[in-house]
Amino acid sequence: MNQQDRKEFEIVHIKIDEMKKDISELRKAMDDSHKKTDENLRFIKENLFNPHEGLWAETKLNTGFRESTSKWRTAVGIGVIGLFVERMWKMFIG
Repeated sequence: MNQQDRKEFEIVHIKIDEMKKDISELRKAMDDSHKKTDENLRFIKENLFNPHEGLWAETKLNTGFRESTSKWRTAVGIGVIGLFVERMWKMFIG
């Protein structure tokens, strides 16, 4: 091995070491990004699917409210229609 080969060999080693360093930095940056993504997804998941405070709970409350009001609306609607028919009946008959 001559002097030129040794210089090229050292250059190759230096470049390999730099590549290893770049890869480790990239891996660390990716791990940090994945942790941030996990935190964001956890926040979204918690806000959507928390059974006590999340969007899922609000949707269940809204559904329950709509079901209960539809029952009352039906009863009140039948009563109003009954009063209207009674008034019309009294107007024409009595």
